[in-house]
Amino acid sequence: MGHRIILDTDPGIDDALAFLLLAGSPEISLEAITVTHGNTTMAKCLANALRLADLSGFGDIPIAAGAEEPINKTLSVAEETHGDGGLGYATLPDSKRSVDPRRAHDLIIDLIQKNPGEITILGIGPLTNVALALLKAPSIAPQIKNIVLMGGAIHYPGNTTPQSEYNVFCDPEAYDIVLRSGIDITLVPLDVTYKTIFTTDHIKQLTTARKDVVQFIDDSTRFYIEFHEEYQAIKGCAINDPLAAAIILKPELVTLREYYVEVELRSASSKAKTMADHFGMGKKKPNCHVAMEVDVEAFMDFFIERVNRLQ
Repeated sequence: MGHRIILDTDPGIDDALAFLLLAGSPEISLEAITVTHGNTTMAKCLANALRLADLSGFGDIPIAAGAEEPINKTLSVAEETHGDGGLGYATLPDSKRSVDPRRAHDLIIDLIQKNPGEITILGIGPLTNVALALLKAPSIAPQIKNIVLMGGAIHYPGNTTPQSEYNVFCDPEAYDIVLRSGIDITLVPLDVTYKTIFTTDHIKQLTTARKDVVQFIDDSTRFYIEFHEEYQAIKGCAINDPLAAAIILKPELVTLREYYVEVELRSASSKAKTMADHFGMGKKKPNCHVAMEVDVEAFMDFFIERVNRLQ
């Protein structure tokens, strides 16, 4: 049996690219998509998730609406990064799929309880849904196989505040709950994702993917590339979320370090910073496998190869 995954997401341009990588990976059994606030409002993210499920060719899987706001802060959206609709310049047809009647955190609880030890949660947005599931049903923590997260910045500067990465910034309390849960966690921070820069040259390598897939990638990443160049002086765009998805399939793409990681919740100047105890100064057992190095060429080749399977 392949990797059974719940995708917790806030689509989002790079989220959309993660959808496509997963769709091109037959080793993945996608059990559900749970949607949260983040790159845009939850309502827009939900509409995007439904449309992207169609584009990706996912079967009849449950897709659930989740948290509309963080646990303990005001809502943030990143429409300057992802566009008003969340997918840059891309447009997709409205979906005829139905939304699962359960709230996202209840769907997570149901699936984990029915499949103990079998399901990985791939979290590529704020973790409000996962935290709410853990708060409502703490007993599921040891039943979750593992969690792979795109989030945080260890040595790399923040991309939202000088020290905070966006997914953590959106709901630092949720991230704190998950990091303290005792679940086996792999963290994929900006330290590695900001090395995975996607450019128009990569689009030219999508030679066998369906035309609508290539057009979507071109239209969505064009907006993302413009943002990266204007605000971060990067030629291309960091495809953060696909890297987190990829290491479920090819863990050798990254080098992991074992750290105790916590989220700063009190300091106004460094709120939502992910802090790693590199030398064990706090005498706490590591709670995360943290990706600190990445084979960029191998990852980009893998991403292109998987998307090219969407024919």
